[in-house]
Amino acid sequence: MLNWFNKQINKMIAVLVSINFLLSLYLISNIYEYRINFAKNESLNVVKEKLQFETDLLLKELEEQRSQLTLRKIAIGKLNMITPSNKNLIFINKKGKIHE
Repeated sequence: MLNWFNKQINKMIAVLVSINFLLSLYLISNIYEYRINFAKNESLNVVKEKLQFETDLLLKELEEQRSQLTLRKIAIGKLNMITPSNKNLIFINKKGKIHE
């Protein structure tokens, strides 16, 4: 009877060790997948930040263009200003060396 009891305990221990080993492998694979997904997420966050920066620059440039158009419309419409023709343009050039 004691011999049978020892065999049952040995079988239980073997089953528990096997289950523990399999669960350890499962845990290791989950950690590996988590690290891969975390790295992908971080790289996507970097790309998102770059795109957000470029979007902000483009929006700022668009707002400046709209402001220029608004100023031009007001100048032409309400102030009766005109765009100078080529013969009315004056260019000023500085002669001599430029020192920095």
